[in-house]
Amino acid sequence: MAISDQIQNYYEFKVIESLELIAKPKGYTEGQLVDLACLALNNLPTRYFRHEVDLAFYMSAHEHEEINRRVRQAVVDAISFIESHKANS
Repeated sequence: MAISDQIQNYYEFKVIESLELIAKPKGYTEGQLVDLACLALNNLPTRYFRHEVDLAFYMSAHEHEEINRRVRQAVVDAISFIESHKANS
């Protein structure tokens, strides 16, 4: 098994969850959701883990809340960016 198959970025999961709740109901296509994910992830730090249980164990409730807040803001900002550029097209 390759090393790249054993590590993951926690923010990817959180951004996808957030997109499902915030952007998908607005009617964005699958391709647009992928673009939004890229925009949001480019504005977030990385947080790699090997086993999700380890990450959950070592993060405080405050860290979980802060990550959720930052992810929501990054998704909202990505949507705003797309919408403002759509209007200029």
